Amino acid sequence: MSKMFVTAFAESASERTHLACPEDHETPCTLEACAPRKLKMKFRLLLFVLVSARALPTLADEVSPCCYRILVDGKDRSAYQYVNKKLVTFADPSWKQDPTVEEVRLVDVKTGNQERPPFIQRANYISSRPWGGVMFEHIPAGKTLRLRAGGKLVSFQRTDSGVNCPHPDFRLDNRLLGYEVLQHCPFEMYIGLGVLGSSIHLEGREVILKTVLLFAECTATLYSAGTDQGKPFPIQYLAGPRLTERYPHLGKLVQEQWGLLNIYLVFPALNPGDELKVVVTLPGDGRQVPFYVRKIEETVR
Repeated sequence: MSKMFVTAFAESASERTHLACPEDHETPCTLEACAPRKLKMKFRLLLFVLVSARALPTLADEVSPCCYRILVDGKDRSAYQYVNKKLVTFADPSWKQDPTVEEVRLVDVKTGNQERPPFIQRANYISSRPWGGVMFEHIPAGKTLRLRAGGKLVSFQRTDSGVNCPHPDFRLDNRLLGYEVLQHCPFEMYIGLGVLGSSIHLEGREVILKTVLLFAECTATLYSAGTDQGKPFPIQYLAGPRLTERYPHLGKLVQEQWGLLNIYLVFPALNPGDELKVVVTLPGDGRQVPFYVRKIEETVR
């Protein structure tokens, strides 16, 4: 089964298994409480496909074993790299789709000699997601990768692990309206959990995030820019009908595009550089799934 097929299956199957209890639209019900047997079987199959009979890894707090200093037309854009043990993904916020890549060169820093460069892959295979990037296998230390992407000169130089490296094993799930959703997804289970943040919407000073997970509990911890200490952050999870009760003007959008059977997270707007760690608890075995929402600075630093 190909990765693209499994990802598409996981997303479509997950969206068909979201339910809200008829008597309580604010709290999503467990499948055992109010879903017919057919949907229960689909949900079990979905969990089998997603977690492949192994426990989801605990969110890693250590830094990546390596990362990169990334310059775009001479400006530091290293904040937008996503690294696992085999691959590095770079997605500059100015790219709304995967850029055209040309003039790829791998150069030894000491000798200046050119070597065989890695194969450059596209980073975003879901065309409806308005972001783009490049992805490739790690380059050796002491080398610089240079290329032209979207008409801009981009260089990658590998650095040692340190405080400036990003969280390891995070995959960019979606990016929109100055927010991005990241999921913890090691290389060996790169398919991950499908699309966690398939829609991002700003409603005044509140953020509405559509998810494709059925969960029983949700907590959030805010890590403000420049700090390592987290603090509890208010977050609500609402089924589609409850969301339209609160925001009647979104009724048509929810019914026709987002979906009444999905679950939505609602929380106050973040400041640039803030990271919100969200942990949802799946029904049944109580498995906890963490992911991050980050407010990005789209302007060049």
